[in-house]
Amino acid sequence: MERFTRESFEGEPSELRRYEARKQKYLVVVNPGAGGGKALQDGIWLLKSLNRLGIKNEAFFTEHPGHAEKIVQRWTERVDVVVAVGGDGTINEAINGMMASPTPDKVFCAFPAGTADDYCHNMGIPRGDRKKALEVILAGGEREIDLIRYNDRYAVVSVGVGFDAEVAYKALGSKKVRLLAYWSIGLRIAFIERLQKCPRSLRITSDSQVYEGRFLIVVFGNCPLFARYVYWMPDAKVDDGIINMSALTSVSPLPGFMIFLGAFRKGYKSDKLIYDASEHFKLEFLEESFMQVDGEVYKYDKGETIDMSVARKALKVRVPAMLPADGPFSRS
Repeated sequence: MERFTRESFEGEPSELRRYEARKQKYLVVVNPGAGGGKALQDGIWLLKSLNRLGIKNEAFFTEHPGHAEKIVQRWTERVDVVVAVGGDGTINEAINGMMASPTPDKVFCAFPAGTADDYCHNMGIPRGDRKKALEVILAGGEREIDLIRYNDRYAVVSVGVGFDAEVAYKALGSKKVRLLAYWSIGLRIAFIERLQKCPRSLRITSDSQVYEGRFLIVVFGNCPLFARYVYWMPDAKVDDGIINMSALTSVSPLPGFMIFLGAFRKGYKSDKLIYDASEHFKLEFLEESFMQVDGEVYKYDKGETIDMSVARKALKVRVPAMLPADGPFSRS
């Protein structure tokens, strides 16, 4: 026998009432355009759930790029926890807002509602299950993670130049079907354009090596997984004080595609890829290039440079209480 109550229809996660995190105050920042509009629905559901649970919160819906960062920078010192509802770009803005605030030591949470949701995939935060995502926010464990400091800003998952940045740039006009757009554009660039426009002339300096040439793709990462399914940096950990790099020089489309497919397997490595791990990287653009930072696209001119370093244990985050042994942390 199953008893139905008012909560059965409203979907109130009443068992979450027992968690101590209910006593904290939350800043919820929703990017209504993320995930083709999915974030708007998810954000409204989350706010209704918090209100039914009696949890204090301040809520904002972003109106333009950069808005989330400004909101978080202004409000972080007035709350205990910052929640970003959206994709990796929204998360990136929220984290940069926290780092620029007078009290960057507050707790960060993510409610996945974007396209790739790389941060949430890496952290084990479930996509497509609102109740479980809320449980992480209210009952997850707290960990400290590194950030990638590049010039005067921060990235949490990846910084990339070449193929991935080119695909991200060309997919910007297709936000409502953006995941499909990523794949179709990627295949077109690989097999119709034959990767001709992707390789970029770069000089990369780590703590121990200098690499110079034309690279099809270079990704600097804090996490093993990016582009939702691709384990491009298999050794990366979010708390080891190291930035990982995986790079591929110019290759023809079929070998490049096979390497890309191989990286769908966890722990995959190829002798065609250049791997490095360093506390610092300097990236010099020897020609005009696009660069993606946590999925957001920027253009850099010839001669510009990016100095990357590790911001050790810079951010306190809430993640699932039970983490797999082979997860993104150096210790479970």
